[in-house]
Amino acid sequence: MFRKLHGVGNDFIIGRYVEGVNYEDLSKKICDRHTGIGADGLLLMKMKGNLPYMVFYNSDGSLAPMCGNGIRCFSYYLILEGVVSGKNFDVDTLSGIMHVEVTNDNPFMCKVCLGKADFSSKKLDLDTKLDTFLDQKIKLSSGKEIEVSAIYMTTHHLVVIVDDLEEAINSGMAQEIQKNKVFTKGINVNLVQVIDRDNVTMKTYERGAGWTLACGTGASSAYVILKKKGLINNEITINLEKGKLKISSIDDDIYMEGPAVEVASEIVFND
Repeated sequence: MFRKLHGVGNDFIIGRYVEGVNYEDLSKKICDRHTGIGADGLLLMKMKGNLPYMVFYNSDGSLAPMCGNGIRCFSYYLILEGVVSGKNFDVDTLSGIMHVEVTNDNPFMCKVCLGKADFSSKKLDLDTKLDTFLDQKIKLSSGKEIEVSAIYMTTHHLVVIVDDLEEAINSGMAQEIQKNKVFTKGINVNLVQVIDRDNVTMKTYERGAGWTLACGTGASSAYVILKKKGLINNEITINLEKGKLKISSIDDDIYMEGPAVEVASEIVFND
């Protein structure tokens, strides 16, 4: 039995983990928007010790370490299923334990501490001799050079600051950058346009999913790079196609706050 939820348009099918199931295959089938239920990813809940553990598969069947919008939807799922109670609880993931604070019940909102950013090229699995990959130039097939910054924010991200978001989306640069051989395990490409010191708009071409309506860890990555450059205030709004996320920091720990909405419940997928 599954539920479907979305976080500012980033949608997920969520259910309980069952041993012996080929989830790489199932995620591709169930996330297909024509022959399946349709989603950006499949989230599965199992217990690890006394904590709920989130397993995340992209729609292409690949396993990913974490998902920002996904963990908010997963947190709401835990409440709906009666797995957790109260306003504060922890969720374990491949990227470590994330603390969740429910900030509103109806509509559901929560704030997640994603921890500190990591800029290490080794952590990012980059094919480079550089210790970090910040403010680096990547040459496109057109000959144009694009400045990029790589950051591990619970998963692999690349931040590209652009002057015109729509123009950048339509240019095909995100797809081309993602295929660059320096990113040995692929990377999420975040195109970011600064509106003012409190507002940013962005679009993410996700590893394993393609263009998505939102990316929580991508929004958090954009925040870190923009703040590092002195372009934004300590708390900002990330404006996305289907909603907004609030990103802030305390002592370099990054906090992401946003909604999760249930779309459907008691779903049985006939494979």
